Amino acid sequence: MTQEKAKAIDTGVLGKGLHLLSVMQQALQPLSLSEVAEIAELSPSSTHRLLKTLCDLGYIHQNAAGRYGPTLYALLPLALEHPLNVLRRDSFHILESLRTRYGPSAKLIVFQGMQRAIAEIAVGRYSITPYFDTHDLPPWHISVSGKLLLSGMSHGERDALLGSAPYPARTRHSIVDREVLFRQLDEVGRSGFATNFDENVIGVSSVGVRLLSPSGRAIGAILLTGPSEYFTSGQLEAMREDLLQTAELLSKTSQSLRSLSRFLGL
Repeated sequence: MTQEKAKAIDTGVLGKGLHLLSVMQQALQPLSLSEVAEIAELSPSSTHRLLKTLCDLGYIHQNAAGRYGPTLYALLPLALEHPLNVLRRDSFHILESLRTRYGPSAKLIVFQGMQRAIAEIAVGRYSITPYFDTHDLPPWHISVSGKLLLSGMSHGERDALLGSAPYPARTRHSIVDREVLFRQLDEVGRSGFATNFDENVIGVSSVGVRLLSPSGRAIGAILLTGPSEYFTSGQLEAMREDLLQTAELLSKTSQSLRSLSRFLGL
């Protein structure tokens, strides 16, 4: 697809409507027309037309004060028995158990192609909790989920995704050299275990393992993420073995994981 065609799609009515719906889904309170237009970077007239259409379709509602917000239909689009929702319910007690044993937040991440999203989380109990966003995950080369996904690719596929080295650094611990990163990724591919020690944010570390579909393809990851003080040398081996056993148990026994694998075509 050419850049011109992609831009035309992005600026079309459908693209604007989807963008506006995304803005509304992230709003933490009802917004005025001018606030929606400003956040969405659209003209007030275009915003008003799109909001009216989304209201008519049941995705947006306008309250008595004239402010706009997403409907429950927009916020909870999946059926309760959708494979992703079932997997979230099935995995939460496992994530809670990991969080209780080790302290950091425990996360279930799902892969779809090159996309990653946090599907469920048991937030760690400490004074400063790292910010987590469903879709806005750290760059591939400095995140555990990214490394786990990259580890299953060929060197050529990695180069196409990452671009040319040196890679962007977030901290002094970020791996920016191609050879160093690829050696680590090859080891992650063999072991199924990835680490991130202060590479994205100083003071925040993470470890994790692949979650495999019945066919053996990576469908997601289970991670522990939190203050770096939790990731001592004494804890790391226990975390590694626990995460690997947990992922193997889910991969081999979870019916919801099998259903999600079929849904994703894996």
